[in-house]
Amino acid sequence: MSRQAITGARIITEDLILAGQTVIVDGDRIVDIVVDGSSPSDLPTTDIGGKLLAPGMVDIHVHGALGHAFLDGTPEAGSAVAEILLVSGVTTALPTLSSCAPDQLSKVVAMVDRLRTEAGMPRMPGLHLEGPCLSHAQRGAQPVSALLSPEDPAVEGILAHSEALRMVSLAPELPGALQLTERLVSAGIVVGAAHSDGTIDDLHRAQQAGLSHVVHVYSGQSTTRREGPWRVPGMLEATLASSDLTVEMIADGKHLPPALMEIAHRALAGNLCLVSDATSGAGLPDGAHYGVGDRERVVVDGVGMTLDRLSFSGSTTLLPHMLPIAHRALGTTIPEAVAMVTSIPARAARLTEVGRIAPGLMADFVVLDDDLTVTAVALGGRWIKR
Repeated sequence: MSRQAITGARIITEDLILAGQTVIVDGDRIVDIVVDGSSPSDLPTTDIGGKLLAPGMVDIHVHGALGHAFLDGTPEAGSAVAEILLVSGVTTALPTLSSCAPDQLSKVVAMVDRLRTEAGMPRMPGLHLEGPCLSHAQRGAQPVSALLSPEDPAVEGILAHSEALRMVSLAPELPGALQLTERLVSAGIVVGAAHSDGTIDDLHRAQQAGLSHVVHVYSGQSTTRREGPWRVPGMLEATLASSDLTVEMIADGKHLPPALMEIAHRALAGNLCLVSDATSGAGLPDGAHYGVGDRERVVVDGVGMTLDRLSFSGSTTLLPHMLPIAHRALGTTIPEAVAMVTSIPARAARLTEVGRIAPGLMADFVVLDDDLTVTAVALGGRWIKR
């Protein structure tokens, strides 16, 4: 694609909103940001009419949508999920798999490799494997039959796909978890703490081994326990007290009430990112049934639940729809809210070419109304038909 200019924008950076500036794109990259009127007059121009221009959104924890999941492993399922992510405003995603056998992982790796060659797909720099080395006590909707100890020989089948993995989430208190963390980190994989019944000491030891991220704060996390007269912080308190971990939060307005979201934001602002954790139930109407692993779930009041309505079972809200929810609940500035779905998750997954509007980075954009509703999407400088 030739050079183009994007004008009439209020450009969202990590700290402020720039007015009176034009973004110059060459091919799939941003090459400059200049004062309005100073770009070459012969450049093709897209005028977005005074709306907000933000980086394309980055979802590092998303399982599926519209009745399909990446774990299905079929091209049809993968394409359906990837396409709805892109048109909604997610230009970079880590296809996320719940605990599964190595042969199923092989199938998904092949499917995602194929998707990357197709037009109309978001960037998929690697998979997020949520499991299978998770706590039984905090497993949530994870299938118990698929859970493994980090010391199980079957874990080698996962490591065989290390080049396809961007992130692996595990319970750091399990025997062998520290050694597995070191192996994953040495392979260039981000390691996160997830579905854990551990303590603050377990998290600290895992950090020393290279763990740098925490999955969905409040969900699948142990809390303070008593050991005699002593109170021992659990994984939740350890997360909230951390200063050098990136942390996910599901901001669908269902998983967490505003007060808990506010506590997390006060403790973790600057390191707190939003993730959809969207399942195949995302985009389905209330009453619709869908599968999570080998279990049937149902959409109730805009969130996934077990059939007995006693537990949540994944989100049914896509990341762009969480942005205005978090903005209202937390009272942040617009740049702060946008950073939680762009630059912070990109940093968490060590993605250096997306998540910000700056020269040299990918020309991935979303156009937002003042209520933070997505009205247009561009991937690599190409505007996507929605």
